[in-house]
Amino acid sequence: MSIGIYFLLLCSMLAVSTSPLIARYLNHLDPVAIAFWRMIIGAFIMHVFSMISAGKKNLSKKNSIRTLFAGFFLGLHFALFYGAISLLPNNIVNATVFGTLAPLFALLIEVYFGRKIGLNLVIGLIIVLTGSFLMFISDFSFDGELIKGNMLAITCSVCFAIVFILSDKVRENESAVNFSKFLFTYATLTLFIISIFFNVDLFSFSYDDFWYLLFLGIVPTIIGHSVFYYLVKYFSPTVVASIPLGEPFIASLIAYFIFPGQIINIYILFGGFITIIGLFVITQSQKK
Repeated sequence: MSIGIYFLLLCSMLAVSTSPLIARYLNHLDPVAIAFWRMIIGAFIMHVFSMISAGKKNLSKKNSIRTLFAGFFLGLHFALFYGAISLLPNNIVNATVFGTLAPLFALLIEVYFGRKIGLNLVIGLIIVLTGSFLMFISDFSFDGELIKGNMLAITCSVCFAIVFILSDKVRENESAVNFSKFLFTYATLTLFIISIFFNVDLFSFSYDDFWYLLFLGIVPTIIGHSVFYYLVKYFSPTVVASIPLGEPFIASLIAYFIFPGQIINIYILFGGFITIIGLFVITQSQKK
């Protein structure tokens, strides 16, 4: 496996770590609206990129159906993830720890379907989850909003795991660009339907807010998620889904310096260090 692939893993982890920070700033907007604009901007960019790039422009019928379902679950993932952050504005750790547990569910799904799992992947995942648990207990309580936010985050992780499992199948014979443009489009349509159902105003944002939404559509979506779907060609879904597990530590560390009242302590620092070690072990479980 070339060093370039591991560099992409690092870049994608750093890129997605900016997502909860921007969402924290946009906490006055509806979570569905944030997710919708992130996806529609990402879809637009990928469609433009697809037009000027070589290769297939459409998916096979079977992969179109898979991508439709993946887009549905990706839309749900983002709506739930930003919903969790809106409930936990001063506790990005909890929202992102539970919001990035996709590799655990992806592993269970892969085992259920009979895929052989390497020992170093299991060990790495245990190390990462230990670090995540330490970060979680840094501010554990039975507060109603905290529990509700955690439940939303856990549900969004299940959705994200399904996205990775489906993307693994599609990427066997489809390009990352072709897959991503349709994936983001279907996620956008899902979020649009959700906005109608829950009467969400998608246009209640300011001029300044738009630039942050544009950032979400470019950095964590194109540099982050699109790279994930490229990497799933080279790593198992569980490995790629594990990369965002570095997000709680990185996001919380940055948030501490830019948002007043943000929580950070020895549990977060120590848990984050353990998480990074676990991610290193996990990335040695490459698919090819």
